[in-house]
Amino acid sequence: MSLSTDNVRIDQASGVRGSGTVARFDYASVTPLFMLTDVALILGLSVLVDFFFSTQFSAGFEITRPLGIGILAAVAFVLTNVSGGLYKPWRMVRLVEETRAAVVNWTFAIFLVATVIFCLKVGDSTSRLSTGIFAVLGFVALPASRWALGIWLRRAIRTGAVRGRPSMLIGDAAELDKVVPAQMLMRLGLDEVRRFGLSTPAPGIHGSALMPADVDALKSALQFARQNRIEEIVLAMPWSDIERLDAVRAKLRSVPLPVKLLPDEVMSELLDAPRVDFGASIAIEVQRAPLSRFELAQKRSLDLMVASVAMLLLLPLFTIIATAIKLDSRGPVIFRQRRNGFGGREFTIFKFRSMTVMEDGSKVVQAQRHDKRVTRVGRFLRASSLDELPQLLNVLLGQMSIVGPRPHAIAHDDEYSKLISGYAFRHHVKPGITGWAQVQGLRGETPELGLMERRIEMDLWYINNWSVWLDLRIILRTFLEVFRNDAY
Repeated sequence: MSLSTDNVRIDQASGVRGSGTVARFDYASVTPLFMLTDVALILGLSVLVDFFFSTQFSAGFEITRPLGIGILAAVAFVLTNVSGGLYKPWRMVRLVEETRAAVVNWTFAIFLVATVIFCLKVGDSTSRLSTGIFAVLGFVALPASRWALGIWLRRAIRTGAVRGRPSMLIGDAAELDKVVPAQMLMRLGLDEVRRFGLSTPAPGIHGSALMPADVDALKSALQFARQNRIEEIVLAMPWSDIERLDAVRAKLRSVPLPVKLLPDEVMSELLDAPRVDFGASIAIEVQRAPLSRFELAQKRSLDLMVASVAMLLLLPLFTIIATAIKLDSRGPVIFRQRRNGFGGREFTIFKFRSMTVMEDGSKVVQAQRHDKRVTRVGRFLRASSLDELPQLLNVLLGQMSIVGPRPHAIAHDDEYSKLISGYAFRHHVKPGITGWAQVQGLRGETPELGLMERRIEMDLWYINNWSVWLDLRIILRTFLEVFRNDAY
């Protein structure tokens, strides 16, 4: 059962929740409260920072400017959180996850604000200093607020300060034992008032009729529901015994109340996977689809920010590397090779030339340790991964991403797609300059098929678990990985 342990006081004799705590507000008000808190915090930061700098360094304070920036940032931040389901109470108590999400979504909001300011050409009337301080303070205040709200909500759930809809549980003893009231409140917004146990069928026996004791228990449950203003009934029974479930449902039709069936132990594992609408029913997503439009927009925004800043900062280094390549050996500075990108579409990848050959045909030989084809400058470039820097241009052109599965030569793609199951799935996202496999140490030559299989396994894990936070994590780890100096 997915509803697992926590501590909420239950009357052991009757199963009725203890009355030692006083409910102060409804479960339904938690999400709007958190949203309003974020809006108020962002607007307050924007106005206060601008007020401080205006009174200290300029003639006067105009509230319309910081209010407009604050509203834009708040709308972007809140809508991003809503789209990710981050205002759901059961998500809010995951403190580390919520803190990470706050950092990522605030980055997106600030990027949007900067883009709007640039497009509307109002940069001259906007204080860069106050806007910058506002952005920096947001990276501190919003995660701190998330942390504090999560701790407060945990405490409110534990002490009974949150009131859910009155509900009662009906089910087999084995399944009921796995259901914890605090998790019922956290995940479903239901306040368990009482639970009624049914007899447990013998193992392996399905389609059994209701026992007389079960009929009596259901009569008692229905009477209790009518007398105590129960708003919802929750069933905790094995999904495999369809006939018994139907018999219980038939008995419950005499009361006009919604009935929910919790996943049993077997189904809980399957339902951990994402769920998608499938007509009037649902389907379990056992293989992730390509990123949604919103996710693509997030990833593209991160790519543009990182690639643009990197190109500007590294232009002097580009010049030095290009000069060194020209002085070291004959040939072009930039190496070009055809690779397969998103959806298997072909593109030309750019790298600083590190070898004396320019292979791009039906046979491409991977670089090996002490490979004589590698130039003196090329050996340093490959060891430090500086030869990959021109791929920033591929990122700006939209052909690659900063993070993603590394693109292989077309000859290698054709070879490995025949040998490794699931190889083609790595084309569900754009190829990257760095990736999850690379920061796990899987760089360079793959002389054995097993090494490539491990790399592909890492690539598929990345695709199925993608998030902006994961991309940021990989980017940071890439800087550490290149210092290991194990590429050749």
